[in-house]
Amino acid sequence: MPVMREIVKEVAELIRVGEPVLALNYVVSKAPESVREKAKHIFDDPKVIEEIEGDWGKLLALIYYSHLLKVSSNDMSRRGIAGQAVSALTGAKLSRQLESKELEAIFLLSSGKALSLMGMKDRAEVCYIKAEELLRDLVKEDESWFKELSDVLNDLGIIYVESGDRDKGRAFLEEALEIRRKLAEKNPAFKPMLAQTLNNLASLYKDLRTYDKSEDYFAKAESIYRELVEVNENYRVDLAVVLCNYASLFRVIKEHKKAEELYLEALSIFEELAKKNEFYKSAIADVCMYLSGLYKDMGDFEKSKEFFERANKTFAEFTAKMTASSESSAS
Repeated sequence: MPVMREIVKEVAELIRVGEPVLALNYVVSKAPESVREKAKHIFDDPKVIEEIEGDWGKLLALIYYSHLLKVSSNDMSRRGIAGQAVSALTGAKLSRQLESKELEAIFLLSSGKALSLMGMKDRAEVCYIKAEELLRDLVKEDESWFKELSDVLNDLGIIYVESGDRDKGRAFLEEALEIRRKLAEKNPAFKPMLAQTLNNLASLYKDLRTYDKSEDYFAKAESIYRELVEVNENYRVDLAVVLCNYASLFRVIKEHKKAEELYLEALSIFEELAKKNEFYKSAIADVCMYLSGLYKDMGDFEKSKEFFERANKTFAEFTAKMTASSESSAS
């Protein structure tokens, strides 16, 4: 058993960094001859796992579900997300049977994310709370698990805010922010996570009418995303989202010109993105509607009408395109 525990620990680390194939190769190199040949084929023929008894079978099944999670991670259809939830929950169960806190925490975190996307917030909360418990134990032994702990705290915070328990949500988000600040100070690779939580808290403080704190957090999130865009243009989407959220704050506190400037910049970003991916036309429609409301507040009814009509036209075009694409796929 001590040998198996070491193998499970190494597999956990490989799965943690998104390498199920390497995890399988490692297990194949360590497994007895009776397991090795069958293990090589589990991704192509998962039924062979049923022929492998004991902990080796459980470990290989766990690696298989990790692989499924990775290959389906970009499938945001309801069916795809449901499949991710099933794989993650099954992986968590197998992890408990193998007595691996590391693997169970990893799979519970994935379970929480998938269930949350499906709108099953209560079940997601249960997964996150158990993952939080495991991760608080793990960080006592290995501080590198603070990254995953901050993920759980951030996501739990959002769940509580959306359910109306803002005080509880704020506490979780503030703890996530503190952890992510420290992580980003040591390693700039964590800056996107820091900006994400800053944006979440800024939006919450806006709703709580704590406007000074909201503006401070939005400004910091914006600054980080502008820095990230200089290195990787994929962060333009995140920047545009923060600009819209930031603009909504300025609209609330009646700094209309600042709100207009940020909305127009976000609109420009989404227009550029829509040239390559029509999905962003939905975002264009949203920003146009925000601008329509802003111009109405400013008393510029002509511009308000212009952006209102543009929003409706863009959304109608987007809906028609998505409907046609869906019907084409179905046939």
